[in-house]
Amino acid sequence: MSGQRAFEHVHLELLAADQVELQHQALAELLAERYQVLRVLGQSVKSLVCSGLCMASGEQVVIKRYFDEAAYAAETSGYLLFRSGPIAGVRYQDSQHQVLVLEFLQGRMPGLADLPEVIKAYAAMHATALANIQRVMGHHSTPEFVDPCLSSRCRFPSFDLQGISVGDGKPEHLLVTPDGVRILDLETHSLQRSVWFDILSLSRFLGAVPSCPWSLEEWVACYCACRKIPAHYYDLHKIQDCLQRVQAMEPGRVYCEEALS
Repeated sequence: MSGQRAFEHVHLELLAADQVELQHQALAELLAERYQVLRVLGQSVKSLVCSGLCMASGEQVVIKRYFDEAAYAAETSGYLLFRSGPIAGVRYQDSQHQVLVLEFLQGRMPGLADLPEVIKAYAAMHATALANIQRVMGHHSTPEFVDPCLSSRCRFPSFDLQGISVGDGKPEHLLVTPDGVRILDLETHSLQRSVWFDILSLSRFLGAVPSCPWSLEEWVACYCACRKIPAHYYDLHKIQDCLQRVQAMEPGRVYCEEALS
């Protein structure tokens, strides 16, 4: 979904047990010379995720095989966009067979108490992506899409406040590790969606939906402190509108930022 403002919340069907076994065996045969494919960690009609071991080094890894070409392309481009951010390292990829092998990270899913650290991780992701874009396109080049949650007082920002988000924020896509929060699953990143989509969509799952602007103000202050951005550069009313639409998302419903003004 990279490059799109919309985000569709979809419910993925699971593979039947016999199909999981067939796909697991096929993946093991495909990677037999490089990796030992161990147990299935997750699966759907879109992908199979397994734990594994590198034959040469004995390193633990996570192996993802995509059955959907577009999903694989989006995930691999996400790892390029956010490289050097708080993500797992890429160990190997096979574009022909749509296989991605990632560093194995040990940790736990976040809870409500971890929200400040999660916000810091997302702030680092957004800053890293913009820095990577500038590195490739030139120091003064940035995406043209400006974050729609900016304050009206911020017409000519001197900061990198372009819209950019990782996308599908839910606890199983994050790990709290000894080295900090790490963000997984980059398939739904976008250069044309507010940074607040990440934080507000995750808040639904953590039960942290704020009931008053003061709660949002704390989140904004935390995010802006990490980015070294004055908090008044964001409009709390626009963020509240974003939150309401994120809360209303159900499988099959589309979130779209064009509703923001």
